[in-house]
Amino acid sequence: MKAKIHLKNHCRICQSENLKKILTLPQMPFTDEFILQEELGREFKADIPIHLCLDCYTVQTQHDVDVTDYYEDYQYSVGTSKTASKFMETLAKSLIDKYFIEDKIKVLEIGSGDGGQLIPFQAMGGKVLGYEPSSYLTKIAEDQGIKTIQGLFNESSIEKLPEDFKKVDIVLLSYTFDHLPDPVNFLETVWEILNPEKGILVVEVHDLEKIFDRREYCLFEHEHSIYLTSSTAQSLMERMGYVIIDFNIVPESIRRANSLLFVATPKGSIFANQALPKVELDNFEEPNFYETQVQKIYQGIQNLDDYLEKNSQKGKKIAGYGAGGRGVMTLAAMNKAHYLEYLVDKKPKGQGIYCPKSEVPVFGIEKLQESPVDDIIVFSFGYLKEIQEDLQKFGYSSEQLHSMLDVLDGREM
Repeated sequence: MKAKIHLKNHCRICQSENLKKILTLPQMPFTDEFILQEELGREFKADIPIHLCLDCYTVQTQHDVDVTDYYEDYQYSVGTSKTASKFMETLAKSLIDKYFIEDKIKVLEIGSGDGGQLIPFQAMGGKVLGYEPSSYLTKIAEDQGIKTIQGLFNESSIEKLPEDFKKVDIVLLSYTFDHLPDPVNFLETVWEILNPEKGILVVEVHDLEKIFDRREYCLFEHEHSIYLTSSTAQSLMERMGYVIIDFNIVPESIRRANSLLFVATPKGSIFANQALPKVELDNFEEPNFYETQVQKIYQGIQNLDDYLEKNSQKGKKIAGYGAGGRGVMTLAAMNKAHYLEYLVDKKPKGQGIYCPKSEVPVFGIEKLQESPVDDIIVFSFGYLKEIQEDLQKFGYSSEQLHSMLDVLDGREM
């Protein structure tokens, strides 16, 4: 796949040109561009440089990749996962119980995927609308009874909204906000449609604190534009006329993998008096801090390579579980990914496909029964318990499944 890259020279948030490059992952692919054997080597690849703004301290990319065609066929979905379903139901119930217990609400989700998050809102009496770039996922959502507009959301998208959704009570983005190339423009657009008296903006993104703590370099993607901490999230919302009123609307124990989840509201709303105190993360304002974190990331990649090579030399067969972004990007940055027998997923994108760059073949989970392995690295670690239960039917014990976090940290050798 060919895609145009547009380089930037200023901060996505404060427009400063005072930026420092802190990390580069060389020649990385898209997370969802799986390839057939005859296409090996023809997939999109480009460096992913990560920058720190030395004025507002937002970590970000400084390149935009044209993703219009890419998202048209995007298929990633958590599907029927019990873990994901529990989170979605809890989020909907918690928001309604805390802010709208006696109200009939309208919910607009940007990047609504297959409509899974909107289903519980609708079941609880809410009026819902999705906005989703993937035609594949839009059809699934529509088939599930979730009205969805297909397209990339931008300032002109308001014109496409039905009249009864020109003002909404909840604007929701789950792992979508950090994909937006212009988050400032988006927040200005939300002002026009969010109920100024009692509207809330609900955002879930990957937490930069956790990325560094866990060495989750796989979350640095072409598809992502910014990487927030609780502190920079507060600063961004304040800059744009919002305040954050909750960082824990859903307990951490119920969330999926790496989650920074917050609820914001316009400064003039009835909820604004619930604004949280400023979060201070002084380390994240020091360039030297990032040098240390980047070295930990490089060591994590080395730990993964060593794990595969050493176990292969012992005669062990190792497979991977999880062909989402974590699996694809983790393998793409490695030098020894070829030691992995194969990668499985509950819902692979197709048959006869390979991961971009690493060229690891991808199969359904039945492959683990057809071609048994000794151990499995679980890239989808947020669903580890659920995966352990699923693989028991193939005779795999929990001791054979290893979270990628443990391997990254060197705890598995």
